[in-house]
Amino acid sequence: MAPQKRVRYDEDEEATTVESASSALRTGSLNKRARLSSAHSASESRQQSASPSSESESDEELPDAIEDNGQEAPPTTQYESIRDADWRHLANPDLDDAIAEKRILAKNRRVGENRASENAIIEEITCYNFMCHTRLNCKLGPLINFVVGMNGSGKSAVLTAITLCLGGKAAATNRGASLKSLIKEGTESAKLEIRLKNEGNDAYQPDIYGKSIIIERHFSKTGSSGFKLKNHAGRIISSKKGDVDDLVEYYQLQVDNPMNVLTQDAAKSFITASTPAQKYKFFVEGVQLEALNNDYKIVLDTCEQIDTRLQDSIDDIKLLKKKLDDAQAKHKAVNERNEMKSELRRLGGKHAWSQVRDQEVKLAEIDQKLADHQQQINDAEARVTEKDENFQKAEDLLTRHKDACTQLQDELPALKEEEEKARSVHETATKDVAAIHTQHKIISDDLKSALKSVKAVQDAIKAEEKRLEDANGGVHAQKVQDLAEAKETLENAKAEFLRSEEARPQLEENLRSASATARNLETPLQQRTEEFNNAKTKLTHLDSNQGDQLAGFERAMAGVLQIIQNDRGFREKPVGPVGLHIKLLQPKWSNAIESKMGAALSGFVVTSKPDQLRLSDILRKNKMGWCPVSIVNGPPLDLSGNEPDPQYDTIYRVMSIDNELVKRQLIIGYAIEQTILIESRSQAISVMYDGPRPRNVRQCFAMHDSKRGFGHQLSFGPRNSRELAPIHPPKGRPKMRTDRASQINNQREIVDHLERQKKTLADEYERARQEAGRCKAAIQQHIKENKTLKIACQKAEAKVEDIEGDLQNLGGDDGQLDSLKQELESAEKQKAICEDAYGGASLEKQHQNSLSTEKKRALDASRARVVELEAQILKARDKVNRTEKVRNHCLSAKNLAVESLEDLEYKKIQIEDERTAQAKSIAEDFVVQAEKYGPRVQLGPGDTTKALEKRCESLHSQLSAYERAQGGTDQEIHEAAIEALNIFRNAKRQRKGLEELLSLLKQSFVDRMEQFRKFQRHISARSRISFSYLLSERAFRGKLTIDHKAKLLDVHVEPDETSRSGKGRQTKTLSGGEKSFSSICLLLSLWEAMGAPLRCLDEFDVFMDDVNRDVSTKMIISAARKAVGRQFILITPKALGAGIGKADDVRITKLLDPRLNQKQIDEMIQRQRDGEAGD
Repeated sequence: MAPQKRVRYDEDEEATTVESASSALRTGSLNKRARLSSAHSASESRQQSASPSSESESDEELPDAIEDNGQEAPPTTQYESIRDADWRHLANPDLDDAIAEKRILAKNRRVGENRASENAIIEEITCYNFMCHTRLNCKLGPLINFVVGMNGSGKSAVLTAITLCLGGKAAATNRGASLKSLIKEGTESAKLEIRLKNEGNDAYQPDIYGKSIIIERHFSKTGSSGFKLKNHAGRIISSKKGDVDDLVEYYQLQVDNPMNVLTQDAAKSFITASTPAQKYKFFVEGVQLEALNNDYKIVLDTCEQIDTRLQDSIDDIKLLKKKLDDAQAKHKAVNERNEMKSELRRLGGKHAWSQVRDQEVKLAEIDQKLADHQQQINDAEARVTEKDENFQKAEDLLTRHKDACTQLQDELPALKEEEEKARSVHETATKDVAAIHTQHKIISDDLKSALKSVKAVQDAIKAEEKRLEDANGGVHAQKVQDLAEAKETLENAKAEFLRSEEARPQLEENLRSASATARNLETPLQQRTEEFNNAKTKLTHLDSNQGDQLAGFERAMAGVLQIIQNDRGFREKPVGPVGLHIKLLQPKWSNAIESKMGAALSGFVVTSKPDQLRLSDILRKNKMGWCPVSIVNGPPLDLSGNEPDPQYDTIYRVMSIDNELVKRQLIIGYAIEQTILIESRSQAISVMYDGPRPRNVRQCFAMHDSKRGFGHQLSFGPRNSRELAPIHPPKGRPKMRTDRASQINNQREIVDHLERQKKTLADEYERARQEAGRCKAAIQQHIKENKTLKIACQKAEAKVEDIEGDLQNLGGDDGQLDSLKQELESAEKQKAICEDAYGGASLEKQHQNSLSTEKKRALDASRARVVELEAQILKARDKVNRTEKVRNHCLSAKNLAVESLEDLEYKKIQIEDERTAQAKSIAEDFVVQAEKYGPRVQLGPGDTTKALEKRCESLHSQLSAYERAQGGTDQEIHEAAIEALNIFRNAKRQRKGLEELLSLLKQSFVDRMEQFRKFQRHISARSRISFSYLLSERAFRGKLTIDHKAKLLDVHVEPDETSRSGKGRQTKTLSGGEKSFSSICLLLSLWEAMGAPLRCLDEFDVFMDDVNRDVSTKMIISAARKAVGRQFILITPKALGAGIGKADDVRITKLLDPRLNQKQIDEMIQRQRDGEAGD
């Protein structure tokens, strides 16, 4: 539904209630022609053919306007007589003009600065392939717009685009016979776009369109045409023309109004050559008098049609009254025969209740069948429970064996890796030993050769010295002695330096050992710190959750328990979680018991298979499907004779279980009565494995010797073999109830124990780090001492060189001694090198031999451990295989029992469905039908269903004969009477509604006629006074004559105000400029009387001289400024006068000269010749 058309207010505070010519009153079957004479009908037909129909979807070309200067025929219809009322409302034009003049003067005093409207303003127009333009864009201001340009620049195309894009017809533009004639040559389609401002309180659907609305119209040469409405962002909102019409109607844009958008041809005709009759026609169309007149004709025609229908309905009501009387007479006759119907109803009731009795007998038979089947189900459930217990035992045993096997297999890769590393290290050591042996032999041979060379040279030197001593006396001998002492000092320094070098590897080994010790302590320290933090967190939870029994369970557990509590579909309420029904009397065993029971403490116990399935479904929906649901039945177990010696604690003895089903489940599934608890690991091993096997003992839990919270599980394997498995602390909070204070004390002891262990490891780690620091310091000190010894060696070598130089200076020989000494020095150096190499090789040989022996022992140990572990794995796998066979056998037996139970339950469901269907059939079909006859009646021995049915059929046949005789059944006659009464009442109600509607329409018509006459008088006076004031702008005098009776509008103008004649001259006697100026004044006076927000005029000044053109332009601007908030679009081919475009409310848009794209003929010929020469 289109939004209500908004009311526009003029500046004089008086609402203008001009209705659009597209009113809904002129649609539908009520559009009846007024009764006219033949002469008036011809004139009316000519007028109708001159304007496009509002209902037509095609754009046809308008014929030329018909000039008619003669007098119109007098009113010949009842409507015109009522409308005109002898023209009494126009009898005092002078008084009307005085009132209008007073209002205009008051308005002129109140009018302030011109301001832009917040909506209904065209912001931009864009044309594509339209007329002769590929793309034409024109941006407009919100108030006064002058579009200036040469011929062909697109001025008139702007107004044509406004008319077409806002829903107007192509024929109304006088630019083409149809839309496709406006498409540019060489193109197949055209598109027009208008951006409309949409702001303010009375904006059009601002939540959908935003601050502006884009209206797009596209059409093609094939004849197709369409519209699009877009929001400010360009998103398409609608593609319906009706929505465009609603928008145009809301803002009262009136693009088809010839006075609102005055095209070029219409402007020329109106300004230069229009007759009084044509001017009057422009006037009544522009101010909407013609639209109002057509609407009120339709109202009067509607009244006449309703009156005709009221006259026709009198005979119809009389006929309906007669039919009602006949139907009521038949209904009265039917009601007189009741005794036979009462007897039939009594027999019908007994017949219906006899059928209920037959069905109740069948229901009792089904109940007996259901009871027998339930007993079979109970027996099958007991078998399932027994098979399930056997399977659970085998499953638990298989799990323990698999865990043990997995643990052994997890240890094997590490041992394999250790063996491989030992083998690799041993092979490397063996290769190193062989290499060092070869090197040692080579060095030994080199040392022997060097010793022989030194001995030979020393003997030669002694002989030479003796010879020289005999020749030179004792000085040479003293130098020789000093040289010997210096060499001895040098040898001692070298020996000390060598010992220092040999001590360095030991210092580095000490550092490596200390660092390795520190690294080896890091992991245990981190593990102990993590255990300490976990234990401390657990202690904190115990302190903070003392009142919350579900603190140890998952968060969803509370919700599951609430669902179970509210669920009425269980045969017996499930018991659980299991941990909630156990109180641990000795909290020190909490870790061991909770670790081994695991998820069972979060499980539930039920007594039947349906309850198990129902609860499992609830757990799955709450993401707790891992919680086990066990079926437990039977009386409490007798444990006498099945428990271990009383001197041992068992899991059962350190627990207090408040539910027999939970107790039975734990005894069957976890053998809690035969699991003994011994704190000491050595004592547990002694009890379990030293001597005969303890009576009634399956396994034993013991605590770890040093790790608080950890433990051991001791049990027996095949052929009473020993099995020992670790017990790790459970993750999460305790699930079993216990004495909170004792549990907190026990946990606090664990925390203290772990804290002491952590502190001990921390102290050891710190000592190892300190030892590593001391080793590093010793190495640094050794480096310093080594440097000192190296300097001493260098000084000793320098002293030897000095003494040798002195001996050379003594001379006296032939150089033989020096040569021998140099040879000796070279031989001694070679000897020292060989000795050093020999000593190092000997040490390295010894080291490599010991290292190879050590690596061989490590390799043998690794191989032994791998072999031992592989043997254990084979045994464990064999045990798993044998246990798995037992488990599969138990599972098959259990599955068979479950399948048998499911078959029985399925059959039970079928029987229950049969019983439900039978009971439902009795309650909803038979009992309901029987209760229609009344409460249940007592049936005698002879009241069988067949006998009662025969008696009912007999009575029913008699009643049917009566009904055939009366022409229908009693129900049909009763319904016919009711229908006749309703039809009669509806007819009277409809007649009364038409009478009320006719009264309202007549009153509305009278009121509208009065308003029409007031509006006709007001708009005429306002136009006359406005025309006079506008003429005075150029010192003209004149008069606007509006003859509504003769349908003429004429203008009398006197250009010279000094003329004594007050009548003025007709426009035919005026000059061209004066005529154009007076026509502009007339147009502005009519515009001032209109309420549309948009006013367009094409080439208003084409026939004016410069003086009249300048005056007219300024007058139009002045009038536009008084029409506050209106948008004016004025087309002119000429440039405007100086100063007009400087005002803020005036925008001048200059379109491009089309000649800029044209070329001169000689230039075109020259370019063609250049092109031919290039070819």
